[in-house]
Amino acid sequence: MSQNLSSLLFALIVLFAVLIGGISKEAPQEAALEHKTEITSLLASVKTIAPIILPSGVSAAAVLVRDLFAAEPMLAINTFQQWPMASLTKLMTAVVALENVAKDAQIKMSEKAIATESAAGNFAIGGVYSLDDLVRALLRISSNDAAAALAEHLGESRFLQLMHQKALELNMAQTRFFDSSGLSPLNQSTIEDLEKLVMYIYYHHPEIFRITQESEGNIHPFAGQPEFIGGKTGFIDEANGNLISLFNNDGRPLLIIVLGSEDRAADTSILYNRYIIR
Repeated sequence: MSQNLSSLLFALIVLFAVLIGGISKEAPQEAALEHKTEITSLLASVKTIAPIILPSGVSAAAVLVRDLFAAEPMLAINTFQQWPMASLTKLMTAVVALENVAKDAQIKMSEKAIATESAAGNFAIGGVYSLDDLVRALLRISSNDAAAALAEHLGESRFLQLMHQKALELNMAQTRFFDSSGLSPLNQSTIEDLEKLVMYIYYHHPEIFRITQESEGNIHPFAGQPEFIGGKTGFIDEANGNLISLFNNDGRPLLIIVLGSEDRAADTSILYNRYIIR
């Protein structure tokens, strides 16, 4: 029995005791019947409450499966729980860069940016790169150097301010950023908020998902597969494995998000196979 269900049952038992106490004080028969009816109704509703159980084999701490065109998700577990985003952060980094950096900008790679943990992209200190070069490295190979360089180009403080401003515009109320890469475990969000970001990207920046869809040099485990629309990976020790994936589901976009997974690709495959239309 889940903790929430146990708490609800305890509250109902207390309510039952209070109501029975009220009835015992020579209450009219009609009042006694009314109390009994209320209690019976409440207990009946409790019987209909069942904890949502993850499909067998799924290890994630939080899960969402949703048709983006539908009103309600197919599966939603711990979607309001804050969780370290890790490199899922880079989806917001890409949005902010595309909306605030000049398309013809030439961005210099500093020594500080190159020194960012987990270098990727074969960038050189002093090298000059286009916005497209950095965004593609940011999304395809999750380059922390590219994330740092983009933030430095606008000024790190301003870049973070723009990330928070965009989150506010999208009503991502439970999301916080402390860097542009996701290396900080203080970069936190919820599945509910990440869903809003995915929706925004899907309708306003489809080029982001097109980049993550490409198979060559892309670290997303489903990149290059026929039904894969796009997504993003994320991992730090504090978060475990995070994965956002969009699939074509008989002409409709199927979003799967897993956070805190022991095997994010396997979890996503299980959920995909359970909810895909065949």
